[in-house]
Parts: sequence; structure tokens; C-alpha cells
Amino acid sequence: MIILAVDPSSESFAQGQAIGTLLVAVLAAALVWRLTRSWRQEGPGRGPTPSSPAPLAEAAEADARVTDGGADGSWARARRRQRIVLGVVAAIVALGVTRALSFEGEPPAARSGAGSAAVAGAGQGEAVPDRVVEGPERVGEYRLLAGEDPMKGKKRPRGRQWYYDRDGDGAPDLMLGIDAVEWDPSLAAEKGRDTLDQELRNFFAGAKAQDVTPFDAGPWGGKLSCGTLAASGAQPVLCAWTDSGTFGSVLLGGGGGDLAGAAKTALAFRTAAEKRG
Repeated sequence: MIILAVDPSSESFAQGQAIGTLLVAVLAAALVWRLTRSWRQEGPGRGPTPSSPAPLAEAAEADARVTDGGADGSWARARRRQRIVLGVVAAIVALGVTRALSFEGEPPAARSGAGSAAVAGAGQGEAVPDRVVEGPERVGEYRLLAGEDPMKGKKRPRGRQWYYDRDGDGAPDLMLGIDAVEWDPSLAAEKGRDTLDQELRNFFAGAKAQDVTPFDAGPWGGKLSCGTLAASGAQPVLCAWTDSGTFGSVLLGGGGGDLAGAAKTALAFRTAAEKRG
């Protein structure tokens, strides 16, 4: 699978967005506070120094008037300005904190709580319970093909593959592929790093699929999507699902039907192929 550099659905990406938002809010608040400094601190002047000393009582009374706000109320205005700026600064910071808390990231697939380990009751860090992952003999109109492997001599996809005939002509009409952490350490490593969304994004990007659409993943949870592949004739349909311990796909040959119908077929194969302990 293609490994994309950035996973916009991950927890780390969401944390980065939150930190960036907080930094912007703090900088904006600091800038407002700095630019309004002279306006906030503007106060009354004391006026010219008298040429002759005033009586002590008169000087004290004049000083008290200025301290209480001055005859023109300029000190009161200065305090109001400071409160206004403080309110704006507090609003900016509060908005930044609220926005930062709104970013929610998706955990890595291994910690998604979906699939075999979650259904069977395994806790975090515990081994995936015993299960059987095997291509079923028959699913609906599809029958398992025996004999020579159609992929013999070609570059094989990851995991294990099974091929099915639908119309009885002996040619494969559907390919089922499943990879599991039990037998593929590299998949386990990916699931410890990538999210479910990222796994599907990488897979469909590598297949150059179009019109990729999410569908209900069924009772085992995880995520399921389907898309179409470019072809000169009828377009093949590719579906894939992923959970905490498995990555599976179904490729339906040309004329495989609409995406919703292909999703139902893929879900039927997923249910028939994986038996949980």
C-alpha cells in the first residue's frame, strides 16, 4: 500500500491543529494588548506647575480629585478602555480554546476498538483471540474456484487470495483478499501507526479507484468502502474493509454492479470468511 506522509484523520494531526489554534489565539491576544497600550494608558494631565506654592489643603484636595477620576472623568474613561481591551483579549483566548477542543482525531487502527479483538473481548495490548480466516466454499451465487492460481507468475497482493466463479464458465468473476495481523507482522505495524481511514485511503489511492464511497461495515465494525476502477469496458468494482486486526478486499469483475450492491457482496464475504473465537 502507498504510505501517505500526512494522516489528516489521526490523533497526532488533531493535536497539531489544536496547538496551532491555541498559538494563533495567544498571539492575536498579545497583539491586541500591545497595539492598544497607548489608548488604554491615556489619562488626565496634571496641568502646569503653579508659580507659587498653593496651600497644603488646596493641593491635597486637587490631588484627590485627579486620583478619583479628574474633573473631566478621564481616569474613568481609561479604566473603561482597559476593561474593554481585557474583554476582547479574553474573548479571543476563549474562542481559541473552544476551537482547539473541537479537534478530535482518530486513534490508530490497532486501538480503534473494532474487529476481532474488540468483539471477542480482548483488552488493549492483548493478543487477537483465536479465529479462522479462510475463503468460504460458496457465498450466494459465487463458488470457490480450485486448480491453478490465476496470480501464478504475477505480482501478488498482500495476504491471501481466493477466486470465485459466478456464471459457471470456470473463469474468476471475483477475487477475495484478506490480510491479518496473525500472519503478517508488517500489517500489525501499519495498524499500530495508521488510522482506519488512512488504511483505506492508501489502498484506494494505490488502486487508482474512483468514486470511493463509505458503507456500513456490518456487525464486526471497522470501516468499509467501495469504488470503481478504470476499464475500457464495464468497470470493475473494488471494495475494502479494515478493523483492528484485519484488512480485506473484494474485487468484482466488469459488470460487478453498483457500489451499494458490491458493498453487500463484500460484507457477505467478510462475514463468511472470518470466524471469531
